Amino acid sequence: MDKYKHFENLSVTAGLGITILDVSGQILFESSVHAIGADFLNTLYAKLDCAESCRIAFLYGCYQSRRFGGRYIFFAPSGLVYCAAPLLDGKGKMLAGVLAGPFILTDHDDYINFDMRDHALLSAEDIDLLREGVYSVPCISPKQAHAVGEHLYYVVSTFSLQTELLEAVPVQTDMFSSTYSIEKEDELLLAISKGDIHTANVVLGDILRQMLLHNGSNIEVLRSRVVELTVLLSRAALKGGADINAILGLNYGYLREIDSFSCVEDIVLWLHMVTRRFTEHVFEFSGAKHMDIIYKAIDYIKRNYAAKLTLRKIAGHLFISQQYFCRIFKEETGQTPVGYITFVRIEESKKLLRDSSINIVDIPERVGFKSQSYFTKIFKKETGITPGQYRRENIGRV
Repeated sequence: MDKYKHFENLSVTAGLGITILDVSGQILFESSVHAIGADFLNTLYAKLDCAESCRIAFLYGCYQSRRFGGRYIFFAPSGLVYCAAPLLDGKGKMLAGVLAGPFILTDHDDYINFDMRDHALLSAEDIDLLREGVYSVPCISPKQAHAVGEHLYYVVSTFSLQTELLEAVPVQTDMFSSTYSIEKEDELLLAISKGDIHTANVVLGDILRQMLLHNGSNIEVLRSRVVELTVLLSRAALKGGADINAILGLNYGYLREIDSFSCVEDIVLWLHMVTRRFTEHVFEFSGAKHMDIIYKAIDYIKRNYAAKLTLRKIAGHLFISQQYFCRIFKEETGQTPVGYITFVRIEESKKLLRDSSINIVDIPERVGFKSQSYFTKIFKKETGITPGQYRRENIGRV
């Protein structure tokens, strides 16, 4: 369609699909680039049973982009990445959302070996079926993703000033604004950051009642909203001074538990438990100025500790310089990034050592150490005993 030609041009230039959604999540426009990987995406959605949860994530990503200054990069339930920007009217109301993607931020082999192999719903046969199609999804660097987000924001901002496009967008019911209160969310986050568990539970109850009233029959909507809310809660706890290691249990892998819930009651109980856990770990800690960056760095390390991690790669993922990253990480956590990576690897190796079914010679590679001898040296330095001694003393312990 001619009125969307600038979005089509951006799509071709970036080599990424461009999608425009109305406020109910219905597609208004898809660029021609989408056709390249359409078969792969359709098969992936079918195998993961995530078409509806992805649609919700796309729409929510657009709403988050409005909230965070017009730019938002996020992972969809498929493990693929998107940039989002809001199309607003003259009063700041969102008329539509624009997505650029999907793309992969690491490389194709990492997506296959980590995101796909770690997903409980994908069998080895599924992965073999999908393997070739993965390469139809563009792989770009974090720096390129940031540039795409900026370019998308510029194009969307320009078109927000053109009434002919706005008039072409049909008026729909806002899926989120009528069912969810941003003010209530902010109130909850403030209570968490202060460690006020009573207020947190009261406000959480109000939010859950809103969600259940409007979306109680749609379990996918509830899952998507709870995932986003849980991530925000963990950030609030960190900003409130919660111990970083105590919060790590609610990282990317832990959040996947939500996929196993089949009823509303389980989701509600789980969210109350999460809120209580976050709040209990908060203490006065006014000097934390960079917790959002630290949270993202820790999450990235926890998800990639088994790979070859470098400080440059982590800093690139955060869109900051390596020197700046090392400085603020040490300031906020009291340890160096390398020290923290070692800590995570040692803790993961302890879990494997307690499992007698795992050959001890296979453990170093599984947790990111380059050799058995180096693993033994570092393990003894950190724990005071060798891996073999640790296994003999702790075998079978949870």
